[in-house]
Amino acid sequence: MVTPQDKSTILIAEDQEHVREALAMLLRGHGYEVLLCPSPAEALAAAQQNIPDLAMFDMNYQRDSTSGLEGLDLIQRLRALDATVPIIALTAWGNVDLAVSAMKHGASDFIEKPWRNDALLEKVRLLIGRAQELRSSQRVSEYERQDAQQLQTRIVPQRHLVTQGVELFGDSVPAGVVGGDYFGVWQPAPDMLHFCVADVSGKGTPGALIAAMLYASVSTLSSSSNSPEIVLAQVETTLRNQLGVGHYVTIFYGVLDLRTRVLHFVNAGHCPPILRRQNGSVESLAPTRPVLGFMLNEDFRSERLALAAGDRLLLYTDGVSEAANDSGEEFGHERLTELVAGPPEEFLPQRYAQIMTDVGKHAAGKFSDDATLLLISVNDRSYAPVIQPAAQMQSNA
Repeated sequence: MVTPQDKSTILIAEDQEHVREALAMLLRGHGYEVLLCPSPAEALAAAQQNIPDLAMFDMNYQRDSTSGLEGLDLIQRLRALDATVPIIALTAWGNVDLAVSAMKHGASDFIEKPWRNDALLEKVRLLIGRAQELRSSQRVSEYERQDAQQLQTRIVPQRHLVTQGVELFGDSVPAGVVGGDYFGVWQPAPDMLHFCVADVSGKGTPGALIAAMLYASVSTLSSSSNSPEIVLAQVETTLRNQLGVGHYVTIFYGVLDLRTRVLHFVNAGHCPPILRRQNGSVESLAPTRPVLGFMLNEDFRSERLALAAGDRLLLYTDGVSEAANDSGEEFGHERLTELVAGPPEEFLPQRYAQIMTDVGKHAAGKFSDDATLLLISVNDRSYAPVIQPAAQMQSNA
């Protein structure tokens, strides 16, 4: 028996008045609210006004027909309004083929006329209960999705920075709700710029959790030393102590002295960043040590190189370079190299948007992995432009 506070609304579409009234009397007697409609058009209009908790649809409205076409169409139309509404098809006794067709078109169950009251009430109870559980689960999932997206935004926010003649722009696009890519930018002192791009083992939520841990570690350690070797050694120890064996991180960590324009970096097994010099020559910053997580008892080198006005550096994750088309052809390092340069007066958010647009077109918009780009340009600009967000520019491209 349904108690008043638990009242559910049942929509009945049936052209025979005595059948409608019999169903209404039975269901109201057990605490349900009932909406009665003599035609599919009225039933659809009622559902558009207020989605019911369950619907019962007669399959035939033309007395000289047993095709059930109107009933099947009504089922599909209600499914288009709300995929979670349980639907019971009302069929004439012995019309098994029509009942099967109704199930294929989206009905949850069927009842043969004449029906047994106890069997009908049990089906109604079970179907409404399952629908309520499904909707509750969907609400929780949506809340978790929104919460995860907010967390992802806090961990990997879009960054655009112009300082002392150096411009930097970075953004990350997760393949799912959350991702395992990470990039960070810090300026612990006015003349020192720290930045990194990383790809952690694991995707989705597990990867995002490791990325969050990496964020907490690196953002704290960046202010303690201007040595990328020391920072990454401490990060590796922290990750190993907290995560144990089996979790690895590829990461490029750079420290740029804004006075001398000297970049001091360590590449721990990450995709080689692309450095395009002002004269058009190109260099790849290859790995200088294995990925974080192995804890090998060896010394690993860092490297230094001088940057000059007109130089541009592109850091990326393999979700960009390995984005593939329907034939399996990856976007690749060479295409990225061609896209690093842009018009002399172009700001980096526009260059980012162009690169991601080209990658997206190549992969038909299907990214199978998280995609992160970080662009750095030496151009002697001392002001930040007024621009629209890169994501908006990308969608407008």
